[in-house]
Amino acid sequence: MALLQLEKDRLVWRARQVTGPDQRRQSSFYSTLDAHLQGGWPQTGLVELACGLAGIGELRLLFPLLAQSQARLQVWINPPAQLNGQALAQHGINLSKTLLIRCQNPQHALWSAQQSLNSGCCSHLVLWAKNLTSPQAKRLQVAAKDNQALMFWLHPQPEPSTSALPVSARFSLAPLATGLRLKIHKYQGQWPQHPCQVDMHKLWPSLAMPTVTTAPVPALKRNIKLVSLNSHKLQ
Repeated sequence: MALLQLEKDRLVWRARQVTGPDQRRQSSFYSTLDAHLQGGWPQTGLVELACGLAGIGELRLLFPLLAQSQARLQVWINPPAQLNGQALAQHGINLSKTLLIRCQNPQHALWSAQQSLNSGCCSHLVLWAKNLTSPQAKRLQVAAKDNQALMFWLHPQPEPSTSALPVSARFSLAPLATGLRLKIHKYQGQWPQHPCQVDMHKLWPSLAMPTVTTAPVPALKRNIKLVSLNSHKLQ
């Protein structure tokens, strides 16, 4: 009976099972990504996003989801650059429900994240941190699940952590001309799949690569005249 209950709760699954979309997932509002993830982001838990360089489109990936969150707070902790409130509002983010926290000490940032989740006041939390230990990730994962919140951990490494951190999902991101390439390293409830390309052109048409027309390069003249200069004339 215990095993059947675990299967019902989708905590374990059989390799021969062909699962449909998990109703406990929330849409990313990118149809390609939702189909790839069988429903979208986890409803709760900790998601690791290995971004490499900042500013490759990682916030565009999250904006459609965060724009739909209005009931509870969204918490942003230690973003690598100054947030532009006007730009966030233009992307549909409710500034009255947005809390920005900056901490000089990484331990204080983790403490703030855990306390925000445990408060039950936030639905989504975005944390920028270089690394997490297994106990730290476990505490954040449990706090997010217990309080019905989804937390995104973004870090500057090009690949996700190699240790077996207790996270709900683990992705690495790479920039494309009109979006992002997501490689799925772990997703609870399904087997790892091939990478997914997220096209953001519909939401951000400016991402379209302009058509480049190359003009013919004139042929170089062969009769190049060498001119020698005396050193005393340069003084």
